[in-house]
Amino acid sequence: MIGRNRVVITGLGVLAANGIGKDAFWNSLLAGESGIGPITQFDASNLSNAVAGEVSGFDPSHYMDKAIKTKRMGRFTQFAIVAAQQAIQDSGLTLEYLRKINGLPIVMGSSAMAMDLLAKPPTVTTALMCIPNAPASAIAYINEFQANLHYVSNGCASSLDAVALAYDLIRHGKADVVITGGSDSTITHYVFEGFHKSRKVPKEFESPETACRPFDLRRTGGVIAEGAGILILESEEHARERGKEPYCQIAGYGTCADPLRSLEAAGLRNSMELALLNAGIRKEHIDFISAHGPGDPEIDLTETNSIKAIFGKLSYSIPVNSIKGSCGSAMGTGGVHQLIATTLAMKNNLIPPTTNYASKDPSCDLDYIPSEPRKTKVGCALINTHGFGRSNGSMILERI
Repeated sequence: MIGRNRVVITGLGVLAANGIGKDAFWNSLLAGESGIGPITQFDASNLSNAVAGEVSGFDPSHYMDKAIKTKRMGRFTQFAIVAAQQAIQDSGLTLEYLRKINGLPIVMGSSAMAMDLLAKPPTVTTALMCIPNAPASAIAYINEFQANLHYVSNGCASSLDAVALAYDLIRHGKADVVITGGSDSTITHYVFEGFHKSRKVPKEFESPETACRPFDLRRTGGVIAEGAGILILESEEHARERGKEPYCQIAGYGTCADPLRSLEAAGLRNSMELALLNAGIRKEHIDFISAHGPGDPEIDLTETNSIKAIFGKLSYSIPVNSIKGSCGSAMGTGGVHQLIATTLAMKNNLIPPTTNYASKDPSCDLDYIPSEPRKTKVGCALINTHGFGRSNGSMILERI
């Protein structure tokens, strides 16, 4: 597209059940390790098979200035602040430089507000700290940015949709730098009771670590998790001018709701098609697909069939993985967790395995990368995300 900026990723920050920081997160994915375990944030004794992907060992005082009153913040806000610090440091941008930008866009996504604070008796700060855009606001306030705040809530597709909005801002010349991503923490009794009643969580597993089994014959449901993922996006020209080598570029994005009276996640077929069209990329150029793959019996099958519908015979030669066996489904943050994992796969020419995938399902018969990482050049990758409420998003990354 003539006259439009190329959008590149220059910084990564991540907190997930399987690791804090991009190195811990990445190494855990490569090892096929699971961060899913028993729930510690509330008494889950009256809920059967209650497990979660908690960011264990997280103490905000270890990452933030002691003058910052973290106890007044929701956990999702704490996560976002730390992930933003990581991403800014990784990008090589300085706080002094970012503070000079008038209207620095901060585009965040989450599926819910500060559910942990809402589970407690209200205080004088509860109303302020529970608002959905609290993470974006806190990132700006603590770092003294003259920010332009944006917030997206679209179920589990929220963070990838937020990155897509940030991509558009740079693509169309409205910004040179954007801080974007997602943050979510909904591990409360109220949320888990709701998901148990809707029968959307695992029913049977040998251990908490094996509860989430994407595409596996024995899968019985997705595991609720928490975390944050923040990216620094820049125009390629801006990054090159300051001597920064980008990780990769965002080539395009597509979004589509599930069609009426269709199966859950059926809209992924349209979102993938729109992403390919938007990016101007032929389907035979896709080297890898990062699947939504929550470990749900129906959704995993629907996504598999959608991939087959778009790629035909090619679908059997494209590696497909899901990272949710390691980090669970971090609600609205799941998409940006996949985006960070895919960025690192592209950088390292190494695709992590699908953790806990062991028993083949005859109906889910694609190459899901069992057991070991796959050494292969990733020049172009497709990322899928689906959210309850019928939202779907697909994003394409391309090597520069």
